[in-house]
Amino acid sequence: MKYGYTGKILRIDLTRNKIEIEEKDDLFYRKYMGGTCLGAYYLLKELPPKIEPLSENNLIIFSTSPTTGSPCSGLSMHSVISKSPLTNLVGESITPGYLGPEIKKAGYDAIVIKGKAKTLSYIYIYNDKVEIRDASKIWGHNTLKSYDLLMNEIEDKNTRIALIGPAGENLVRYASIVNDNMFFSSRGGLGAVMGSKNIKALCVKGTKGINIFDINKINKLSKYFEKNFLNNPVNRSQHDKAGVAGFVKWLSDEGMFSTRNFKTSNFKDADKIDGNRIAEKYSSKNVNCNECFGGCKKILAGIEEIGLDPRFGMIELESLGASVYNLQINNLDSALKIWNSICENGIDGTSLGITLSFAIECFENGLLSKKDTNGIELKWGREDSVLKLITMISKREGIGDLLADGTRIASSKMKGAKNYAMHVKGMEIPVHEPRVKQMLGLGYAVSPIGPYYTVVEHDTDFDFNADKLFMDKVSPLTVYERLPAESLAEKKIRMFYLIQPAFSMLDALCSCIFSFSPVRFFNFHHLVEVVSAVTGWEISLFELFKLGEKRINMYKLFALREGINREDDMLPGRLFEPIESGPKKGITINKDDFLKARDLYYQLAGWDEEGVPTYSKLLELDLLEFI
Repeated sequence: MKYGYTGKILRIDLTRNKIEIEEKDDLFYRKYMGGTCLGAYYLLKELPPKIEPLSENNLIIFSTSPTTGSPCSGLSMHSVISKSPLTNLVGESITPGYLGPEIKKAGYDAIVIKGKAKTLSYIYIYNDKVEIRDASKIWGHNTLKSYDLLMNEIEDKNTRIALIGPAGENLVRYASIVNDNMFFSSRGGLGAVMGSKNIKALCVKGTKGINIFDINKINKLSKYFEKNFLNNPVNRSQHDKAGVAGFVKWLSDEGMFSTRNFKTSNFKDADKIDGNRIAEKYSSKNVNCNECFGGCKKILAGIEEIGLDPRFGMIELESLGASVYNLQINNLDSALKIWNSICENGIDGTSLGITLSFAIECFENGLLSKKDTNGIELKWGREDSVLKLITMISKREGIGDLLADGTRIASSKMKGAKNYAMHVKGMEIPVHEPRVKQMLGLGYAVSPIGPYYTVVEHDTDFDFNADKLFMDKVSPLTVYERLPAESLAEKKIRMFYLIQPAFSMLDALCSCIFSFSPVRFFNFHHLVEVVSAVTGWEISLFELFKLGEKRINMYKLFALREGINREDDMLPGRLFEPIESGPKKGITINKDDFLKARDLYYQLAGWDEEGVPTYSKLLELDLLEFI
């Protein structure tokens, strides 16, 4: 009997209107587990190099892991993977909520979609019943309206729905996917890939069980989390009334949150938009993911008074940072209106905010004028302009058509604009300040899929101010010493090399970084126990660490065949300049130190001097089939 996985991959060919079941053997799941590695497997095997991401040749894959849907906190995630229209690399989004467990309960480990539907459509799955249905009456509406229209059509009201908004329909290169209104597949433009395939939504309902080898062990771990997780300071903060959005003022006060397009890392009005201030005005209620007790998501009460729907929940930290704080907006209700517009249109708040700060700098320096912006004045702190631009970008109207392609493409079309484009490999950089957290900055640069804030646990969790608990938790990786955050010394590169695969293995397992180590409640040995209890396999931390390395190297192989080279593993020039003001004024990344750090990382990772995985490294990771 198979435990944790079904052995079945649902294949949907939209062009041929053909639905098939592909069966994989036990060895396949032991090698790739599922999740992001499973998705990368299909991209490497089936996508020709250099295909256009918005063509019908692209794949989009909704993938679970063996642990997805197990009744324990931190195991609700699924991954969405495709070739990103923003970067031309692998685009992934590890997504919380309920859709992943529903896919598993419908009987599938993953859904692989290719081709393009002849008409506007959505996919409906009820166990073995798979249909491509007409979506003409749903197309053109925002995400909330689309969700309600779909619910009126669908027989079972407990169906889980992942859908796109106007941004995805209009192929905005950083369009997101909205899951059950509250959970988001944000980065990499995966919503645009759905739109390019004429697919408005994926609707899934499953009633089958999930086979678990040792359910008693899983139940025991679940109860252990429920009773004790608030003893962890990070989990306690996430469970609090504001969740992670409550970190904004602290991050600003510490100079760790970039603003004004990475010119500085402090905003004097940060307290006015902090999540704690939001939760005080609009009391919050915790919302859990499937079988979880973490309560990271929040529903706000009373925002209907300002014309907003509460179903999107509390604004998430990344969007609050990039699309509000970064743009110097200091009005609390305006922050929530911006979040509402981000969610209604289905757009990534990080890429949006960094693209808008790019546009503001271009406007300040005379590269854009009111003639270009349809009369909109682009200035810091203008929430009215931001709201107008979100709509224009989502509809590709006026200046919005240029900005909808992201900073790399937009800057290439404007003479003198490249210095203001804060991206790596085409993806806009999150606002967690890389000059202050230099291990994270290195991660932004060398990540083969672009600068995700989850490329590695942040430096400040292991510096001299960090909780001793965090050092204890990371010690199984042979990381024992506290090291300064603002450093790229040799030992810091070793720390990065050892912690990066630990985050990567969580993504490969679709396990939540808000539940598991390096610094959350569950320790590494708990993760090993979870995977063993679900699958019945004899698992070790070594095997899971190598799974994390495998994911990184699979993504690297994809990037290399798309033409990415050593020179692309680089940060924008501004990050080699000092922070202009605030508590971290004058801090910078020394470029020579960065280049040495990059070379040393390549050596530790088993890559040659050009950043190409060596034959021996690929042999070690059992990846020779992808050469």
